[in-house]
Amino acid sequence: MITLGNTETIAFKIHEMEKPFIMMDIIVNSVNISYQDNNYYAFPLVNNIKKEIELITDGEFHLNKSLINKPLSKLHDIFYETETGVYDSSSEKTNFLFYDLSTNKSLFYVYQEDECLIFFGKFFDSNNTITSRIKKSEFLATLLKLLHTVESYAAPRNI
Repeated sequence: MITLGNTETIAFKIHEMEKPFIMMDIIVNSVNISYQDNNYYAFPLVNNIKKEIELITDGEFHLNKSLINKPLSKLHDIFYETETGVYDSSSEKTNFLFYDLSTNKSLFYVYQEDECLIFFGKFFDSNNTITSRIKKSEFLATLLKLLHTVESYAAPRNI
């Protein structure tokens, strides 16, 4: 097993890599958010990691001033229900830690405070909010390691 990142913030525990699947747990604040299904198709996994790296590298995720100091459970509902306007500098919002539609059992969003990213999410079948605070540079470094580790498994098989 390979663990990338810190399980107390955000980590990826890779159990197996065999084309076209990656068996991996995604851990947020010591909670396995992929406990129901941890078999990811390698191709969408790699593509979505690349998209998330690009978003994190290029984006600023400072909250709209009207949302500062809202409880995270309420903030999650606002992100879920609102089409635009959650960030100061962008109208875009996205579901983070989303790598393969078939395994997605939760919605996680992010906002930025100084150099840290605050991830907050809920399982579809729960009202409990899971949160994690991680330095933006640390999360980006973890994603880059993950990409480097799994990228070759997304290549087409030779027939």
